Amino acid sequence: MTRILTRLISVAAFAAILAGCATEQVRIEAPRDKVVARSDDFMLVRAGGGDTLRTLAKTYLNDEDKSGAIAEVNETQSLTPGQIVIIPLRAGKAWTVDADGYQVVPILCYHQFGAGKRARNKMEVSENAFEQQMAYLKDNGYSVINLADLHAFLNGDKALAEKSVVITIDDGYRSTYDVAFPILKKYGFPATVYVYSDFIGAGMSLTWAQMNEMEASGLIDIESHSKTHTSMALLPNEANGAAYGDRVAQEIVVPDGVLSAKLGKPITHFAYPYGDTSPTALSILKERGYATATTVQRGGNPSFADPLILRRDMVYSDDKLSDFKKYVAVRVDMKLR
Repeated sequence: MTRILTRLISVAAFAAILAGCATEQVRIEAPRDKVVARSDDFMLVRAGGGDTLRTLAKTYLNDEDKSGAIAEVNETQSLTPGQIVIIPLRAGKAWTVDADGYQVVPILCYHQFGAGKRARNKMEVSENAFEQQMAYLKDNGYSVINLADLHAFLNGDKALAEKSVVITIDDGYRSTYDVAFPILKKYGFPATVYVYSDFIGAGMSLTWAQMNEMEASGLIDIESHSKTHTSMALLPNEANGAAYGDRVAQEIVVPDGVLSAKLGKPITHFAYPYGDTSPTALSILKERGYATATTVQRGGNPSFADPLILRRDMVYSDDKLSDFKKYVAVRVDMKLR
């Protein structure tokens, strides 16, 4: 199994993380006092004096013959009393967590690009900086994947290279086509471009012809960033819950229809304007079958992340390469936190 971390993880911190993402969908008919934490994909249990890999497999997986999966993820063939043991509840997730820790997938978030070496504002990454960042990914063995690959990873359907990263670009500025697209083609990197439909046709925006050309390349996936780029959070003037729900629905439904009609494909990924979301927005996205939705909260995404509340690291014009290296870190060492 691919090693995820080089240091031992703090079990207490790991338990807190799993507990934070646990849901009521997990049903375990087993001694509750041994369960430290659980999620849909994993459980942490404390081994008792008479426990073996086979007894744990029978107790928690209803099959003694699944002890091999427990042995693999914990890298052990024997247990000691009091040892915290990872029980993989879904076999497809066995590659993402082991005795040392877990894999995370960073998502980079860009907005505008400037020709030349210098950017004009904080949101505009220069052509020179973007080229340098993409070269860093290529030269250091990163695998740039698309959101469909990430979604499969989150579902437990696909293993990813340890150094996997996703590239996204927000808003739909023309500089995405003029500056970023040629560089992405040079390196063969896929990217998702989130556009808000009311912006299309403005002087600085992408055209439909450009978006269709990028889609046809097989590298660029055009997805939704709402209708007007208004926050999905409850606004001060929306005391009426129904009015808020109607607005959020329009922000999701309208661009969905416009983009799918013009691009000839279903729209399945969404980026929250300003990173703001809400239970109302989540409910509508789920009802409409969206695969992923992204915020701008920093950090990588483990296999147990909620696919509709994914983290992203925004890349700014004044970021140094040392900052970029931190954004694409794929290892989590809880001892260092």
